[in-house]
Amino acid sequence: MSSSNPTEPWPRVRDVVEASVTGLHRGRFIEETLEALCVQLGAASAWSTLETKGGGPMHRSRTTNFRGVAPAVLAAHVSDVLGLVQSKLKTVAGPVPYAPDGSFIAVPLWSLPTASSQGRSLIGALYLEFGKDQGTSEAVVGVVETAGALLGGLIAQQTVIEDTREDLRAERATEPSGAQLTLDELLAPESMAGIGQELRSAIGGDESIMILGESGTGKTQLATAFAHASNQTPIVRATLGLADDLNTITSELFGHERGSFSGAVSKRKGLVEYADKGTLIFDEVLNLTHHAQQLLLDFTQFGSYRPLGYQGPQPKTASLRIISVTNGDIQQAIADKVFRQDLYYRLAAVPIVLPPLRERRWDIPNIAVGYLHRIDPKTSWELDGSAMDALLSPKLPWEGNIRELEAVLKRARNRVRTAGDGDPVIEAKHLELGVSELPTSSGPQSVRPAAHDDIRDRWRKLTDQQQDLESAERAVIEDALALCHGIVARTARMLDIPRTGLISRMGRLDIDTERFKERKG
Repeated sequence: MSSSNPTEPWPRVRDVVEASVTGLHRGRFIEETLEALCVQLGAASAWSTLETKGGGPMHRSRTTNFRGVAPAVLAAHVSDVLGLVQSKLKTVAGPVPYAPDGSFIAVPLWSLPTASSQGRSLIGALYLEFGKDQGTSEAVVGVVETAGALLGGLIAQQTVIEDTREDLRAERATEPSGAQLTLDELLAPESMAGIGQELRSAIGGDESIMILGESGTGKTQLATAFAHASNQTPIVRATLGLADDLNTITSELFGHERGSFSGAVSKRKGLVEYADKGTLIFDEVLNLTHHAQQLLLDFTQFGSYRPLGYQGPQPKTASLRIISVTNGDIQQAIADKVFRQDLYYRLAAVPIVLPPLRERRWDIPNIAVGYLHRIDPKTSWELDGSAMDALLSPKLPWEGNIRELEAVLKRARNRVRTAGDGDPVIEAKHLELGVSELPTSSGPQSVRPAAHDDIRDRWRKLTDQQQDLESAERAVIEDALALCHGIVARTARMLDIPRTGLISRMGRLDIDTERFKERKG
């Protein structure tokens, strides 16, 4: 319908409502409503504000047609009109001061009554400007007031939705303090001795920690346990993924003010603010885009930040420990210029490398039993000899690491329960690992006095092989330490293994580096 005929308002109202609803799904319902009003009523420009006090964030559609008028004059007029709406709490209309035929309409935006508040409240204002005298038309004023009522209700409802989302986001971001493995439990295996030494020495400080390792090795679990052990709470998890939009990244990390961008109808706290005085755990930090890396680098250097739309004279500050985790090759990412080296030095003051499960197979039985007791503490689960052989088989790559082991054990437990054998004993047949050379059990009736000697012989042979392997490993490490004068970091580089992994092996083999330092010179 042509905008030159204001006597039939309802088709116009329908089009404005359609634009509002469409924009609501795209997070741009304020802008879409303003644009529809300009088109349907022939307005030169449309403005809205979510906060009339202090001239808060503005939303604008189109620009004024009045040429030769200074922007400061236009801004002063709009501010005066919005202030008038706030004081009178009703529609204000009249001629503009800088054009003979120009006019304007301004209407208040009201929230709808809610269960907690029986009365409505002023949440902003809507302003339209015309090149002619449409602003004095009763029909046009009616359309604008109808659009204002709709827009106010949508803003109020969207604010409630955003506030609820923010509460859920805060709940999900904060790590629960329920039944989780403690740091001592995670560091109990011999293979974790070196890592335990590094982490326990860092508990009392605030140095950033980077935990590297394959997927499923328990990096985030270790980060959470360390944060609890150091009493650095709240513990907040951040996963920015591959978001490349600067507004999205900044809002997630540092928050935003109301009206700072399209769809920002309520204020949002960033994860940094949630983690203040505690710990921020970055999952898959290697996925951070260059935008996010720059933001994080600035924060780690200065401890200050600005939410989107924040107008305070001084930036906000937060004091927290950052623990970042990734399953990627961080050194290769730095070499490829995918990850900033200066940020790496900031985040990896204490670098930790978690070994894959296949490199510490001797830990598997204890990890398995501990997991079964944790998920089913009322049942005394056991692994029989065939299950132990299956789990320790060198043919199993354990590509999913501890996460894969836990999935295998959970399925095995369910199979035992389904079979209804009574005893909480997991056998190789329950694991279904597909290791063909391992012996299988044919049932309870074949248990096993005749097999005891065979099991004992196999165990002695395995023990002898392990002792021979440890002797060879000790000789290689001691020779390398001698060449490197007892310097562990240099020895680790020579052997091409992580420093924490070398410390762990040395602790298990009872190798004292001081003996080799004395040989220097």
